Amino acid sequence: MWTAREAYQDYHAGKLTLGELQQQRSYVEVQLQSILARPPISGWPADAQRRGLRLWRHWDEWFTFLTHPEVKPDNNDAERAWRPVVIHRQVSGGARSDWGAKLVAQMYSFLETMRLQGASLIASLCELLSLAGRGPSGWQSTLEYIWFSSSPTFCELRSATDCNLLNTLSGLR
Repeated sequence: MWTAREAYQDYHAGKLTLGELQQQRSYVEVQLQSILARPPISGWPADAQRRGLRLWRHWDEWFTFLTHPEVKPDNNDAERAWRPVVIHRQVSGGARSDWGAKLVAQMYSFLETMRLQGASLIASLCELLSLAGRGPSGWQSTLEYIWFSSSPTFCELRSATDCNLLNTLSGLR
């Protein structure tokens, strides 16, 4: 008898076939249904009732990783992706406006997407700005020079915007 997570790990270790992993889903679901269907004599505490209702509402979603092993059983990657945003908020004191909060969220979403896709951050940023009609001519080569320079502080920066952009990007190298 396996827990759902153990079955998932065993599949990825080559100890279970896909069919055996998928069979575990129905086994785990039957076990959980039997627990939820038989509350204690005194009844479930209020918080357990809420969790039980949530389980029923989202029943088809809880064990997706047993039928589709490419889906992870936890959200650790998502939690790790949020860490830089949380640190930014703690260090800077937050965005201080709804507009600023949206901008920071979009910026980190873009950066994390590029990282996950293995795409060049500079090329993607320049392409995005060009598509939006906001990138000045020669901007990409300037950014690439700043980005790949061994000493970015040695570069001549033309404005405070360049400095802010450099500071943001230099933390992503």
